[in-house]
Amino acid sequence: MSKELKGIGQPEDTDIVWRYMSFEKFADILATESLFFTRADRYDDKFEGYVPQSKTLSYESSGSQIVPNFRQYIMCNCWHHNDEESMAMWDKYHLRNSGIAIKTTIGNLKNSLPDEPNVFIGKIEYIEDYNQIDMLEDVPPDIWLHYPYFYKRTPFKYEQEVRAIIDIASILQDDPYEFGRSLKINVKTLIDENDEKSEVIVSPHADKWVAGTLELIVKQYGFQFPVNQSKLLDPPV
Repeated sequence: MSKELKGIGQPEDTDIVWRYMSFEKFADILATESLFFTRADRYDDKFEGYVPQSKTLSYESSGSQIVPNFRQYIMCNCWHHNDEESMAMWDKYHLRNSGIAIKTTIGNLKNSLPDEPNVFIGKIEYIEDYNQIDMLEDVPPDIWLHYPYFYKRTPFKYEQEVRAIIDIASILQDDPYEFGRSLKINVKTLIDENDEKSEVIVSPHADKWVAGTLELIVKQYGFQFPVNQSKLLDPPV
């Protein structure tokens, strides 16, 4: 179930989002009907979840101060928020011969999620100084733990990221996952064959036969959503 965090910007349900990935990762979504949420400490950006010394999260519990560091328990799934396909995102993930992009809407993403666990969805806010992070005092500490992961430095602004984070309360009782965890979803809802804003696009660098092969694989798994070749590198007419 998707939830909002107070103070975190929210995209509209009709907004278009993209997830760029390898052919293999897309095939895994079809086979397992799940999305993979990556551990925050596995990202290249070492500032993920960073809170400056002056704003270190602390709260009173049983009379003692606790300063938690739960990066290994924060599980993130990231989307590019854009009406149009992005060549920069194809290149960022080195997706040339076999890259795939899921195009869908925020509403489809939300509705594809299971009832449990809760998943927080929000837009990344890009900031020059981490002291700009607002410290909200009227929310439970376990909820506050998610807030720093909706802020990134301005050099990453081109990503135009919308992020989904699994509620940490559903994970704390588990041993840390090595790289992240998969969450079961409804793929037919995520990529809705009846929604004109929803489709799968093959990298503009890929050979033309890749789209046809992928379409056959999609049908083998029982799905009917459209698979199209990107037209970004088509010659002018």
